[in-house]
Amino acid sequence: MEKFCKVTLCLVIVMGIFLPQKLFAESVLQISSGPGVSIWLNKNFIGKTTSAQNGLLITDLDPGEYALRASMPGYDDVETVITVSNYQTIEWRITLAEPVLRVEDSVRRIESAMIRSKPTGTIVLQSLPLSTQIFFDGKAIGPGDKKLTHVPAAEHTVTFVLQKQELADKILLKEDEAVLLKADFTSGKVVRETAQTDAKLGPVDIKMQTSRKKKPALFPHRKHQQMYGCEECHHGMDSEGNQVPYIEGMAIQHCVTCHNPTMKNKKLSSLTQAAHARCKGCHKKVVAESGKAGPIGKCSGCHIDEKDN
Repeated sequence: MEKFCKVTLCLVIVMGIFLPQKLFAESVLQISSGPGVSIWLNKNFIGKTTSAQNGLLITDLDPGEYALRASMPGYDDVETVITVSNYQTIEWRITLAEPVLRVEDSVRRIESAMIRSKPTGTIVLQSLPLSTQIFFDGKAIGPGDKKLTHVPAAEHTVTFVLQKQELADKILLKEDEAVLLKADFTSGKVVRETAQTDAKLGPVDIKMQTSRKKKPALFPHRKHQQMYGCEECHHGMDSEGNQVPYIEGMAIQHCVTCHNPTMKNKKLSSLTQAAHARCKGCHKKVVAESGKAGPIGKCSGCHIDEKDN
């Protein structure tokens, strides 16, 4: 049982221990560029950018992983991979530019930062429409939307400004608390939602969902993390893209940072492939050692039917 729990934790943390809390609804992708740029989403052509939309606007995106490609005659194609969370706004900015001389630093550098430990929380600031200006504790922080992390646990004032209209609210942020403020100028009010998190333990369960229309995998994360250390499963990446061992306090990237279509190892070039390799591989090893492990052969052991949840 101990081996099973240890191995199961590996999958959970590698799949994204620090996935954001679910704070709000359908996600939006704004592609910002000049007109005439052709856009593909997961190899499906979805249209060209226009002046009217300042590019192209995609709404009601489900959480998951998406591959994007932009093309225009006379320019090299550009590609990127994004991971969409619940109730998130993402902007992909595309600039048309001439080739320029590049000077690259060939020195390999590994940088780390030690941050003083203080009680902090997270504040997500969103607005309708997106072009509002935001002031945090009286200081301008730019147009919406914003996510503020390592915010001191204290009282804060947030002001949203749209033309001559203002919407403001005060927040008494608690330690390890996540607060969402959504300024809705169409209704003239600020909507607030909060979620208390345990930064040390992470989420109770993690739902892993890709852009493909398949059942998500649900993993009981908290149950396993309480029994084993992060170093059992986490790993990091150096400046050259090589895997490095986990050390306490290391910033963890989402799996798709490396496991995406640009990865050289095509057997691990997606979230699905990485998850299956880690989960099934570990479970098979535990079975060989102890004769008992979590689900291996049956998809329903991990994948859930959302109609039942």
